[in-house]
Amino acid sequence: MKKQIAITLLCAAATVAFVQCNNQDKPTEEAVASSSSGGTIKPVPLPDPKIQGYTYPEDSLVINNWINNNNDDSIALHGWGIWTSLNMASGQRYEGQELRVFETWLTPQDMQALILADESKNLLMENVKTSRGKLSSPNQFLHAKKARLKAGVTGNPEDDQRVVGFVKYDPSAAQFAVQNKLFDSLILQSMLDAGQTEIPQFPNTGMTLKPVFEIITEDTLQAGGGYYKLNVWTGLPATPQAYGEGSWPGYVYVDPKNGGKGNGSVDSGGTHRTPQTTYSLNDFVHFKLDKQTAAELKANFNMQAKEGDIAILVAMHVTSKEITRWTWQTYWWAPNPDNPPAPSSAAIAAMRPKELKGAERHYAMSQAYTFINPNQPLTGGNNIGTSIYAFNPYLEAGFDPSVLGNSAIVVTNGQKVVNNYGVLTNCMTCHANANFAPASVTTGPGYLGDTYIDLNSPTFKGTLKLDFAWSIQGNLIGAKR
Repeated sequence: MKKQIAITLLCAAATVAFVQCNNQDKPTEEAVASSSSGGTIKPVPLPDPKIQGYTYPEDSLVINNWINNNNDDSIALHGWGIWTSLNMASGQRYEGQELRVFETWLTPQDMQALILADESKNLLMENVKTSRGKLSSPNQFLHAKKARLKAGVTGNPEDDQRVVGFVKYDPSAAQFAVQNKLFDSLILQSMLDAGQTEIPQFPNTGMTLKPVFEIITEDTLQAGGGYYKLNVWTGLPATPQAYGEGSWPGYVYVDPKNGGKGNGSVDSGGTHRTPQTTYSLNDFVHFKLDKQTAAELKANFNMQAKEGDIAILVAMHVTSKEITRWTWQTYWWAPNPDNPPAPSSAAIAAMRPKELKGAERHYAMSQAYTFINPNQPLTGGNNIGTSIYAFNPYLEAGFDPSVLGNSAIVVTNGQKVVNNYGVLTNCMTCHANANFAPASVTTGPGYLGDTYIDLNSPTFKGTLKLDFAWSIQGNLIGAKR
């Protein structure tokens, strides 16, 4: 805890100038006009949604007290407060569409451009962002594909083709990453060479997230008789297994003309659309594709996308550096958000504040603020307790042992529980292993199911810990400039 406070104070000086320049809920009229006509998008800090009992950033002592005392209601309210803030209007427009706060944040590509820019170019954070970001396949899908190929395992190819997304850093985390050149592999190598075991830790205001979308195109609508057929999560499989989106039995239909009257019902056969299983586009957080994004999707994914097609948000990972091991919450669209299945619950849904309205209220949430129960210390703990499973159905449910291995064990009531499928994962466990390793190191830790991770574990030997940010390792600037 002392280390977290000390690092936060050191980081404050590095971020204060930027935050002061951007600490407005709305940009100037000039900025709004610029972004709506294809100019730049100004990153907007996380606003205060004025929710009773919610504070951001919350004091780490308070959050750790919630964890140690299993105060699930406070943890859930905090996660919903974050979700509400992320989806607030930013006051900016792009291509005629109003941007939510999270849409204004920087991607790794934006930060790479800042790191690589010559000082003479005077490239400022306010000027680098010219679109929401380039949509690509999530890095965990690419990692899983490589792992399966290496193990000779065949996965469901549909699971890797349905969703596209990007990583986002809030303004304070982005400024910190740029100032420390954390996306530069040469800088990370120099830290290793100097004997460092980890990168500088992000400020306690720092937040990163991964929103992922499915794209409604003309051909998908034609195939669905004018509706977009969306696989939806209806709950855990009877036994642990790779259970990606292509394996789910439930569907709903999205009406792009907003004529849906969905009431929480799901089509379990996938062939009988009814008014009750048809949902309006406005039940989803969504945006229209601009010309550049449509061209990129067509070129990179052979997707018949065009300007004006719709991207619907199906899931989002969100993590905040309010505690040393970060807080972890993940969200996904749910037909019945009042009573979503595990890894969410009706109890979690019941903590949604009245300030959360509109499409964003149609999402479920799962959280991991520690590895197992009871909570374990940063170092010197053990894996004895009960697993805390928190994963996103659209992102991790399809993982199998070839991706996760068999080394994630939790001892519950004297019995070893092996957590080696995506439905047995925990965001914190997997991200605790985030590291940069030179080519000479082949044994660095990788993706893992739920278990306790000692932050001084010998498995990190020869690597540089990345403060839980796999997004750094997956978006490095190479040695060639």
